[in-house]
Amino acid sequence: MKSYSILKTGFALFSIFLILVSCKAQQQGKMNSEKLIGEDYVITQLGDQELVDSRLTLKVDPENSKISGYSGCNNYNFSYKMNDGILDLGFASATKMYCDDKMDLENLFFQKAASVTQFDTSSEVIYLKSKEGNVLIKAEKKLEKSE
Repeated sequence: MKSYSILKTGFALFSIFLILVSCKAQQQGKMNSEKLIGEDYVITQLGDQELVDSRLTLKVDPENSKISGYSGCNNYNFSYKMNDGILDLGFASATKMYCDDKMDLENLFFQKAASVTQFDTSSEVIYLKSKEGNVLIKAEKKLEKSE
C-alpha cells in the first residue's frame, strides 16, 4: 500500500512537471512582458489612430532605463522604472519647439504615454499599454536602410 502511495505521488509530480514544461514551450515566440528590448522603433499607432508616415520614433535603452525619440515636433526622453511588472515612464523631458501643424499629434503622443503602465514586446513590435491592457502606443522595429 505504501509503495502504491509513493507511486501515485511520483506520477502526480511528474504530471505537474510536464504541464509546466509544455506551458513554457507554448510561451516561446509569443509576446514578452518581462523586460524591454533595446531597439529602435517607428510609432505606427496612438490609441485607435493608425499613423502613416508620421516619423514618430521610439528608442529603448534598457541598460540606462531610458526611452527616447521624436514626438512629431520635439525630441523626448523618459527615464523609466519597472516595479512588480508595472512600467512607470515617469515624467518626460522634451525640447520646446512649436510646430504649427504637428502639435496635435505630439500632444496625443504625450497624453497616451502618460497612461502607460505595461508593455508587450516581440522581435518586431512593442505595445505600450494602459493598466486595463488597452494598446496606447504601438511601435514597429525600424527597418535597416540599405545603402
